[in-house]
Order: sequence, then C-alpha cells, then structure tokens
Amino acid sequence: MGNYFFLQILTVIFALSIATTIFNKRILGFPQAIGVPIVSAILVFILQWGASLLHGNQFVTVNIHNIEEAVRKIDFYDFLVNGVICFILTSSALKFKVSDLRLYWKPIGILATIALVLCAVFFGGILYGFQYLIGNPVPILILLLLGSALGATDPIGVKGVLSSVRAPHHLIVKLEGESLFNDAVCIAVFMTLLNVLEGEHFSLLSTLQNLLYEIVVAVIIGWAFGLAILRLLRGKHEMESLILTTALLACGSYLVALFAHASAPIACVIGGLIVGNKWKEILEQREIQEVNHFWHTVEGIINSFLFTLIGLEMFILDLSSSLILGGIFAFITLHLSRFAANFLSFAFFPRFKHKSYNGSLVILSWGGVRGGISLALILAVANIPELRPYSSILIGYTFISVLLSGVVCGLGLPAVMNAFYYNPHEEKKGFKGWYQRLCHRLNKKGFKYIVGEDMYGNETITIYNPEAIVDQKSEDGVATVHRPDKADELKRLENPENF
Repeated sequence: MGNYFFLQILTVIFALSIATTIFNKRILGFPQAIGVPIVSAILVFILQWGASLLHGNQFVTVNIHNIEEAVRKIDFYDFLVNGVICFILTSSALKFKVSDLRLYWKPIGILATIALVLCAVFFGGILYGFQYLIGNPVPILILLLLGSALGATDPIGVKGVLSSVRAPHHLIVKLEGESLFNDAVCIAVFMTLLNVLEGEHFSLLSTLQNLLYEIVVAVIIGWAFGLAILRLLRGKHEMESLILTTALLACGSYLVALFAHASAPIACVIGGLIVGNKWKEILEQREIQEVNHFWHTVEGIINSFLFTLIGLEMFILDLSSSLILGGIFAFITLHLSRFAANFLSFAFFPRFKHKSYNGSLVILSWGGVRGGISLALILAVANIPELRPYSSILIGYTFISVLLSGVVCGLGLPAVMNAFYYNPHEEKKGFKGWYQRLCHRLNKKGFKYIVGEDMYGNETITIYNPEAIVDQKSEDGVATVHRPDKADELKRLENPENF
C-alpha cells in the first residue's frame, strides 16, 4: 500500500504554513515575506527548546534528530530553482508592463548586472578580512561565491515588502524589474565561481560567451513560447484551459531553457512579458482578471510553503554565538556593499546622477530584500567536497542574512520612504518615531516629494513645500527673496522623466 511519505510531507507543510501564516496575519501583522519565516524560525526554536526539556522524560519525548533528518532530505534547490520559481516569475511578468521596461530598462539593467557583480566583490573582500581577523580564514573564492548568491534580490520578498508601502511607480518598476532579471546574472556568476572552485579552468572570454549564449537563447525560447501561447489563447476557452495554458507557458519555457543550458529565469520572464502585454487584444477583461486572480492565489500558496521551509532550515543550523555574530556582520556587510555597488555603478553614468529623483538610489539600495533563491543556491552546493569544511558558515551566514534582510530592510523601508516622500501620518513618538528621525538623516538635500494623481488618474510627483526652495529669507531674516533660477531647478526636480 506504500508508506504515504509524500502525503505526510504535504500534510505537515500545509499545517505549518497555515499556522505560521495565520499567526503572522493576526498577531504580528508583518508582510508575509517577512513574518512567516520569522514565525517558522521561532516555532523551530521552541520545538528544539521543548525537546531539550523533555529529554529523558518517559511519558513524552520529541525525537528532534528524526525531524532534522527529514528537513535535510528536503531538496530546497530542486523545490525552488528547478520547481516553483518558474510560476512565481511568470506570474510577476504577466503583470509587468513592457512600456515600463522600455522606459526604465537602463537603470534596471545596471542594477541587475554591474551593481550585482560589484556587490559580490565588495562583500567577498570585506568578509575575507573579517574572517582572517577573527582567526577563522575562509578562501576568497568561497566568500565571492557566497556574495554572488546573496547579491540577487528576491522577487517574492520584494513584492511582499512593496505591497505594504505607498511607493511611487518608478521605484516599484525598478525594484520589481531588478528582481525579475538579476536572478539570471546571479546564477551565472555563482555557477562560474563554483566551476572554478571545482578545478575548472577560468577564462573571462569563455565566461562572457557562455553568458551571452544563455541570455540570447533564453530570449529566443521565451519569445517563441510567448507567441505560441498567444496563438493558443485565440478563440473560445473555458477558464480551466486558460489557466492551464498560462501554466504551460511557465513550466514549458523554463524546462526547455534548462535542456538548452540557457537562462531559464529569463526565458519564462520574456514569455510572461509577451503574453501579459498582448493578451488584452485577445481575451476579455473578465477573463484576464480571473487568470490573474488564480496566479495571485498560487503565489500566496507557494510563498507560504517557501517561507515556512526557510524557517525550518533552522533545524540544520548549529547556531553558536560566533556564527550568529558572524551572520550579523555578514548582513551588515552585504547591505553596505549593495549601497556602495549601486552608487558606484551609477557613477559610471553621470546623466543619471544629474537627472534623478532625490533618494532614488538610497531607497533602491535599502529595498533589496534577499530570500529563498540565495538560500537555495547555498544549500545546493554546501556539501560538495570543496565547500564541506565551510558549510556551516555558508548556510548560517546566508540564513541570518536572509532573515535580517526581511526584518531590517523590509520593515524599515516605509520609514526610509518617508524620509524622501512626504507622509503626514509618519510615526512621531516612541521607538518608531526615533527610528523615523534617524532615517530622515539619509535625506541630505532636505526636500521631499508628494505622490499624487492628476484629473486623469495618472501619478504625479511634486515637491513638498516648494516655497522653501524658491523663496528664501533675506539676510535680515524678515523679507522674502524670490529666486527664478530656483524655480527652474524645481521644474527639473519634478520632471516625470527623472530616474
């Protein structure tokens, strides 16, 4: 009759996912991408603590080792990178407008390529020095590998955070666009470094050729699938067939790209973009809304599974005080490296520096939430012979960085937004008020924007209290001097074509 192992695993994960999701929703009230892993980690900690208390009890015992073994058997990499990520990326791509990509492709491209590579280099270099100073040196290539895995922002985490923030459209597009496209670069850099660690000869030219091959072939596969799915969508359909057709787009394009050794994430993103921006010409609005509602539900279920699994990874961690402190330092280093990499990357393009909204790069740097992709990559390779001596550091630093990224960057993003975009309801008292005042120091230029709408429902971004810029007090402190040159500067700062 079988041992029902698969059904048992599904039942346990469903139960844990429901418990963590409900607790987060009703008690913590955090975005799902942040709250569920925290609740899962707390649940694991309580279970481990309870097992130690009950050790030797003849009536009630908890065999924590069996649970640890079960968690170790979960192939996190296969579940995420070779599994459900295709549905998450396609769901996001179906809603992402090509017109937005056409308008902001340059900053998205910079964030997803140059900034990601620089972030990995900065992170690896700083952490190498830290490990040497504490007397536990780790080879620089291994730390660069860790930096490349942590360099990618997570589309699930980013969407979870943005759903709780009133962010201007241009920032949402850049953060979501970066999270959609930088996975491919992250995986390419990660696999290149892994091959070098395993003894393969490194050649910059061959690496660039492989990267170009992966991108070009992935774009072709995604384009072909997108056009084929649009052809299938023509004519009359039942809702079930519409949903199955878009599901075929997700897993089909991803699978073909894997077989072709191309970038599977890019393939399903391109396919999703093509279908999502053309199906309005084929389907009724009601049908599109119902399909999107289905994908939104699927995303929620997958996210609950994924974030619960992230929390359960605590079972395989031996969290010593040195590992926790090292993980905290790794998290701080990671986000300082992201800030430095983003600012340096855009310094190569002076036009962006002189034509940008106040605080854009600060918010984009802060909003880079890490998630399951980073953890999946590290868990997939932590036990290969070259990395096994450092597996506890790799897994521990990654887990702590991912968890703190959601807590600090995710929960702190609204306060950072308030530093640059006026919010009359921002916190003024207590710890939140103190933290908000701290975030205001990030605004070196001193002026804020207001996000609003015009009579046609289009978003507008205007300067809050423009008189403070245009009209200045004279030396006697009484008269007000109007400066026309500042009025021109005001128009430039409010230009809707700004970065």
